[in-house]
Amino acid sequence: MRVLLCEDQEVFRLGLRVVLEAQPDIAVVAETASLPGALAATAQVPAQVVVARQGLVEGTTLPLLRDLCRQGTAVLVLAEPREDPCGDLVEVLRAGVRGYLPRRACAARLVEAVRALSRHEPAIDSTATSELVRYLAEPGAAGGLPQRPLDRLTDRQREVAELVAQGLSNEEIARRLFLSLATVKSHLTASMRRLGVRSRTQLAILVNRDSSPAA
Repeated sequence: MRVLLCEDQEVFRLGLRVVLEAQPDIAVVAETASLPGALAATAQVPAQVVVARQGLVEGTTLPLLRDLCRQGTAVLVLAEPREDPCGDLVEVLRAGVRGYLPRRACAARLVEAVRALSRHEPAIDSTATSELVRYLAEPGAAGGLPQRPLDRLTDRQREVAELVAQGLSNEEIARRLFLSLATVKSHLTASMRRLGVRSRTQLAILVNRDSSPAA
């Protein structure tokens, strides 16, 4: 089976190649450091499975992830520790991803997941599946499919985003919420990534539109 690696950290990418190519039935046919690069590479070198780091397949790159899945390529997302892992999982599943493992998964589990995806079978980590079931059972989860953009954010991320929309600086937000400046910046970055915006102005516009009665 043919595998393409989408990983921007060279040492980790090398480790993935070593693990996968130790298997007689797996060949790594290409490597890229970005999702646009992976999409372009699959047009030149067809791959059955793309293994991608989670940070490369979210936010503004989600449309590209959907395109990759629609063309019939199976995608295995290697998940990183996050504040709201279930929200991230829902996003990539909606894009068409059928493979999801922790980035720290053992080599045997990685190989097993790649083989399952090549057979058109799902490969979702059991812990992530259990957490997702609990997430969907929570009141207000709306079946895990957010109806409004701000529903994609955690409560704290939403607080920070709303204060940005009110014109507060990061320092003012930190004082208002009794948070460190670094924590505010982290929440702001996560909010912008999840909502697919690139500036505070775009974030403020989206928050105000989403919060309006007509939204």
